[in-house]
Amino acid sequence: MIDRKTIIETISLLKITYPSALKDLGEADLKLMIDVWLNDFKDVSKDEFTKAIQDIRYKNKFFPSVADIKEQLAKNKTTSIPDAEDEWQEVLKLVSRYGSYRQQEALKSLKPYTAKIVQYVGYQNICMATPDEQVWNKKEFIADYNNLKNELIINLQLDNSNIKLLESKGE
Repeated sequence: MIDRKTIIETISLLKITYPSALKDLGEADLKLMIDVWLNDFKDVSKDEFTKAIQDIRYKNKFFPSVADIKEQLAKNKTTSIPDAEDEWQEVLKLVSRYGSYRQQEALKSLKPYTAKIVQYVGYQNICMATPDEQVWNKKEFIADYNNLKNELIINLQLDNSNIKLLESKGE
């Protein structure tokens, strides 16, 4: 977990990376900033925090806010979530394997939210679709999947989400 020393070292590193940042910050404000960051990142591992700061330093042009850091932490956590296109291909494989009569078995083989999206699009619709209809099914699936991933990033920033919904297989 993050400690005061890590926060101070990180702010010092960021001051070097962004030389014009914090130049007008007084000692009392700097102490307050350290306390706020310590509180906001108290449940984050040092490795996760260091990786997020490194990623920010390499891509951001300006000193990061707490929201910037939390967003990067969330993005780093969601890198293990498969791409929507990959999940669509998995759906098509399962449809081919299980067919239209073994829907429950197919759905149990998917990650929970992928299964929910398939149910929303309609498992039978996917099974029986013509090539033209399948194009629309795919677009709908990918849009819904990407919306979930974006929602998940926002929820992770707010520390109130369960990433397991997308990562694990159904039971």
